[in-house]
Amino acid sequence: MQRTMKAAIFDMDGTLLDSMPSWRRLNSLFIHSRGMTPTPEQEDAMYGMSGTRVVSYFKEQFGIESDFAELCAEACRQMEPLYRQGMPLKPGAGAYLKRLRARGIACVVATATPARLALTALNQAHLVSDLDFIFSTDMIGREKNDPAFFGALCAQIGIPPQECIMFEDSLYAMRGAQRAGLGVIGITDSTNEHDRESIREVCDVLIDSFDELE
Repeated sequence: MQRTMKAAIFDMDGTLLDSMPSWRRLNSLFIHSRGMTPTPEQEDAMYGMSGTRVVSYFKEQFGIESDFAELCAEACRQMEPLYRQGMPLKPGAGAYLKRLRARGIACVVATATPARLALTALNQAHLVSDLDFIFSTDMIGREKNDPAFFGALCAQIGIPPQECIMFEDSLYAMRGAQRAGLGVIGITDSTNEHDRESIREVCDVLIDSFDELE
C-alpha cells in the first residue's frame, strides 16, 4: 500500500479485541429468550450480522418487532461484565501498537461501542497507555458507515484522511472509511466470513494477524 501513515485508526471489537463472537452470540440469545429455537442456518446467518441488519432479520424470520436502540442497550448490559473480566487481544495487536508508537505514529481507537464500555474494555486489555485518542460513535454523533464520521475524527486529531489508515473488521465501516479517503487494512474475524469477498474488494490489505505488519 503506497501511502504515508501518520495515524493508525483502529476499530476495537473484532480488530484489537477478539470480542465480536461474544457480541454476535447475543443475537441467538435474544431469540431463545423469546421462547424460539433458531435453525442451524438461522444461527449461522445471525452470527454474521451486525447492527440494523439483525433487526430486519428478527422481523422477517421470527416475526419479532424490535427497536435497534433498545437492542443495543440490552446488548451493552450483557457485554459489560465480559469487558470487565477482560477480552483477549487479536493476534499481534498489542505488540503492533507498541511498534507504531515507537515510530511516532498516532494510535487512535474509533469504535461503535459506547465510550464508557470501550474505556472499560481497553483498560482491562492494558491498551490505553499505547493510544493517543479514543473516539466512539456516541461521542462524534455519527455512525461509521458515514464518511463524515471519519472526517470529524481526522479533524479532531489534526491529521488529514489521506495520511490515516483504518484497521477494521466490519465491511460497513471499511466502506465509510474508504469513502472518506482513508486507507483501509482489513482484519479477518470469524464473524466476517460471509462478507469476506466484498471486504477484499474494499480494503487495501487483508490480514489474519498484526504480526504480518511491520
